[in-house]
Amino acid sequence: MMDSITVGAKIRMTEAVTGDYPVGSAATILYIDEMDNVFIEWSDGKLFSFSDKQIIYGFEKI
Repeated sequence: MMDSITVGAKIRMTEAVTGDYPVGSAATILYIDEMDNVFIEWSDGKLFSFSDKQIIYGFEKI
């Protein structure tokens, strides 16, 4: 679980929040919009968005 979301932070998935990537996959936070959607770039270059709550509870900072 993360205590804050910071653009540019490297994160690792700790709970299965998507079936597209396994637990332990790494990503970088790119952008947070006005609706609290968090846009990330996975280590393979693909982009995804999650709610701020999914990021806080499903990821940890590296």
